[in-house]
Amino acid sequence: PDIGMTLWNLGNAYEKAKNVVKATELFWECLSVREKRLHATHPDVIAVLETLSTILFDQELYAESFQLNRRLHNILKALRPLSEDMATVCHSMGMCCLEIGQLDAAEEAFTESVRIESAL
Repeated sequence: PDIGMTLWNLGNAYEKAKNVVKATELFWECLSVREKRLHATHPDVIAVLETLSTILFDQELYAESFQLNRRLHNILKALRPLSEDMATVCHSMGMCCLEIGQLDAAEEAFTESVRIESAL
């Protein structure tokens, strides 16, 4: 059986049921399993990072969300630096930085997002 997919499905179910704490726990476990079994650049790993960073942001865990977005940024920079996904990650990083009061870092992230969007 695919343990990572089972954890992913359970996390989504708990998120839909508005049990964000349990969903977050399951997505962290899913990320751990996925990273052990798959390469960091695998689409399933990227999907879990995206989902988990969004959940953490929604819980006002901005520093943690930023760290996951930074990981996504590094992965996407290697895979597809000029993509809509990369622009979205940069924007998300900027939002996290705004929330934790790092205005210079927020400006840098938003500038990168705009630069990417303009190049698409």
